[in-house]
Amino acid sequence: MTFVLGIAGSPRRGGNTELLLDAALEGAREAGAEVRKVVLDDLSYSGCTSCEGCQDGQRCVLDDDLQQVYGLIERADAIVLASPMYFEGLSSQAKALIDRGQLFWRRKYTLGLEGKKRRGAVIAVGARRNADFASALRPAKIWLLTLDADMTSLTFGGFEEKGSILDDADALEEARSLGRGLVERNIH
Repeated sequence: MTFVLGIAGSPRRGGNTELLLDAALEGAREAGAEVRKVVLDDLSYSGCTSCEGCQDGQRCVLDDDLQQVYGLIERADAIVLASPMYFEGLSSQAKALIDRGQLFWRRKYTLGLEGKKRRGAVIAVGARRNADFASALRPAKIWLLTLDADMTSLTFGGFEEKGSILDDADALEEARSLGRGLVERNIH
């Protein structure tokens, strides 16, 4: 069974970003996947401290709540990272997770170890209608490439008020379709 990991990078629970992530996970579940959602704001962790403790590629030596997320990432056949945009970048929660991906970077680029091929997606939501998502999507894309995942993305601009994404009749269906597609096109 395909395992899809959803990572909620918003500090605002039940907001636009999480509504879209939940719809994507619902779509994956409808397509027969096992799904799991991790809410980064519920975890206690820091960004990378550049301690070099992961040089052997075995584990990040920072003993915090991201340890449980690493195992889920390694198990995942598909990963969906959802984040609101802050100053045209990812949330600090999402960016800290990406920076802590140094362990996976070491494995792939320093030690030459190939990881499991998987699917990847990013859902980004911005308050400004004319938001430029490129600066948010770039680090997410590099992180997903490091995890041996391809990347597709959904971006939504003009949604600041909590729940305002529900005003877009197609948004939740687009997210559900994304989730279904991650399962139906999954790489094994």
